[in-house]
Amino acid sequence: MKNKAFGILLLVMALIGLGITVLRIVCYEFKHDPQYYAVDYGRFNFLSYFTIQSNLYVYFYLFCLAFAVFGLARAKPIAFHPMVRLTVMTYILVTGVVYCGGLPLGMSPPLTWGGFQNNLLTCAQVLNHMVMPVFVFLLFLFPPTNAKINKKKLPLVAVYPLVYSVLSIPRGALIDPPFFPYPFFRPDFFWNILCRGREMNLAAAYLLMIPFVLAGVGLFPVIALGLAHLHDRCSDRLANKEEGRA
Repeated sequence: MKNKAFGILLLVMALIGLGITVLRIVCYEFKHDPQYYAVDYGRFNFLSYFTIQSNLYVYFYLFCLAFAVFGLARAKPIAFHPMVRLTVMTYILVTGVVYCGGLPLGMSPPLTWGGFQNNLLTCAQVLNHMVMPVFVFLLFLFPPTNAKINKKKLPLVAVYPLVYSVLSIPRGALIDPPFFPYPFFRPDFFWNILCRGREMNLAAAYLLMIPFVLAGVGLFPVIALGLAHLHDRCSDRLANKEEGRA
């Protein structure tokens, strides 16, 4: 993995993503939307989305991988670690699937062009939810080493989503006005689905939410398991190719 053009591509992708994120903060302008943006939570609040955090993780990984390609030894333990690659892939894949799956259901903000702010937001949405998941998946198909993923460590993939959920739910309830980054973190979400027509009991609504949130978190290691099998097959292919050259 000494292709300098590949390293430059990684740097460009990371810089574009990071640049759009910074631009969103610097050029923040609130535009009221009764369905998706009803309240102005400030320019930094979008950093609380799993989408943004998972993409920042991707940019960090791309920087490390680029520096490893350029020969920086300190970057290789991160860039080449199978579990790091697996978590990056799992998180950004979930980000893309949830957003794209939510578009036809009206749960994700639609892509709207026209005017600087709309174009900036749409470019960010497309990059974060469509381009980066595909780009990282292509990288995932070509592991830098033939090291396999330790399947016993797959539960670790759920740690960050669990911490994210545990912090997001009470944060949303405690701040004024309440803010929940995703509908399924709101106490009324599952209540309105399962107990429609009944007056909401807040404590019961939170208790009802727990198994669904845990089930959602549990999907991460399940997805990671499928990705781990794919990764190991790609690693075997690399090992066979290296043996053929020997």
